[in-house]
Amino acid sequence: MFVDIGGRRCLVVGGGTIATDKARKLVEHGAVLRVVSPDVTAELAAMTAAGGAEHRGRTYLPEDLDGCTLAFAATDRADVNRAVAADARERGIPCNVADAPARGDFTVPSVVRRGDLAIAVSTGGASPVVARHVRRRIEEAYGPEWEALIALLRDLRGDLKARHRDMPGRRAAVERLMESDVLRRLAEGDDDGARALARRVLDLEGVAA
Repeated sequence: MFVDIGGRRCLVVGGGTIATDKARKLVEHGAVLRVVSPDVTAELAAMTAAGGAEHRGRTYLPEDLDGCTLAFAATDRADVNRAVAADARERGIPCNVADAPARGDFTVPSVVRRGDLAIAVSTGGASPVVARHVRRRIEEAYGPEWEALIALLRDLRGDLKARHRDMPGRRAAVERLMESDVLRRLAEGDDDGARALARRVLDLEGVAA
């Protein structure tokens, strides 16, 4: 499940390296961040100083969850993490528990992004190291040309729907495109050639560009 957290408030309880990693990813995805911890890393301090996060410099209180969409319990104290998870569940707020994923409601996958293409890798919290290893292999297999392909298909989507009015027809057309060398052309920087090929294979030549 992918959740759009853009503009939504998320709580991170903790100020160490794990909390900082969670906070960084949340800010990268446009979340409105609230951090609760007496002490924070230099990176997290810089993040809050830059206005990227609200920092409550004290220990956790249940009201820190007010107005939050997601919660992350990322302290080095199991009792605090359990309390955050319990309070969040009571309020219907999904919670990630860093030191005990099974006690939380969700885990955070390792994600490979190529524009609008997102490939998530998860070990269910068993081994983030393995997840990162798999992610690196995926990054090698799916290069920047995939971002270009998704952008091209997005640009052609209107014409594709006009030409192929039913889903099976559109699916078959895109399958034909995937069997072509469109990815090779994009990888070589031949954007015009790739577009021309896509329009021909998708049978869009009679459709206004």
